[in-house]
Amino acid sequence: MLITREADYAIRLIRGLTDGEIHPVKSLCETEEIPWKFAYKILKKLKDAGIVESLSGVHGGCRLRKDLNDVTLLDLLTAVEGRQYINDCMKPGYECAWERRNNRKCEVCRQLAGIQKRFDRELEGYTLMQLIEGGGAETQV
Repeated sequence: MLITREADYAIRLIRGLTDGEIHPVKSLCETEEIPWKFAYKILKKLKDAGIVESLSGVHGGCRLRKDLNDVTLLDLLTAVEGRQYINDCMKPGYECAWERRNNRKCEVCRQLAGIQKRFDRELEGYTLMQLIEGGGAETQV
């Protein structure tokens, strides 16, 4: 799984809402350098996930609904992109044709399952607040 442009825009939108205030979508788009045509679609997904709320009317816009210390990077990516897997054989209910044909467990699937678990734990280890303000694991770029 790679962070798509849509997920990047979602992170930026949330960053623009960290002050807890109501922000018009247009001003968020300008501040965070996001094309407005993407913003509404992304905000709908974030609203459906309970991360943001939208308020209509003259003074409407959107604001955070959840504490960013309680929302992980995995939560955000799942809200925006749906549950992602490193390979199809990680999906629930997947039936491996190789296992069926060879009548034994596929070592590749087993190894990938371990990688998937570690990857998910890594994404769960970062809250959106850590991602936006720092405080997560230090990395060299």
